[in-house]
Amino acid sequence: MSAVPSHSPDAESAVMSVPFSALLQTPSRRSATYERELKDLEEKLLEDLSNCRAIEGIIRDSFTSIKRKYRRADQDTLRMSVPQIDDELAESLRVLAELESRLPVIHTQVAQAQLIYDSGRRKAEELVHDLRWLNRDWHARWYEVIFRSRSPVSWQWRVTLRGLFASIFVMASWMAWIALSAVLRAHQQRLVWGERLPS
Repeated sequence: MSAVPSHSPDAESAVMSVPFSALLQTPSRRSATYERELKDLEEKLLEDLSNCRAIEGIIRDSFTSIKRKYRRADQDTLRMSVPQIDDELAESLRVLAELESRLPVIHTQVAQAQLIYDSGRRKAEELVHDLRWLNRDWHARWYEVIFRSRSPVSWQWRVTLRGLFASIFVMASWMAWIALSAVLRAHQQRLVWGERLPS
């Protein structure tokens, strides 16, 4: 995310007047909301998983009950209990199928909530980075843009400032060269300095 530094005093005073903690409240509120949603989804998933385990326990108990009934009861008792067991098994299988169909949906919802939470956290980090950049002095920002490649500004702004710095540096060097050559020439020709400096 690139942020071009603003030179208007109103924008800088507006950024400076808002407390840093107030700017972070909105992303932290969103983050807390996403965390609550994640916890609710995880609790729902854990509840469904515990229901699956309970149904699995019921099915095991049913099979154990069938084995005991085979040992204890005769053929007539077995004929009477088979439909009931079939009904219980059918009901257990129906509940298991329903839970199995709901688990992928819950898993997808948890994954989506995680993506939203990660996106919000990244946006909050970018916002904090931009605010820290804008709270720096202008000369520190210019130094960062001209001499470092990781400044959070667009490449056009970076090229413009580096070109401006290079042209000013070349002009200053040229002027220094002219001044030094004039001093050297005056020294070689033994020109008088001070009040009797030739015009």
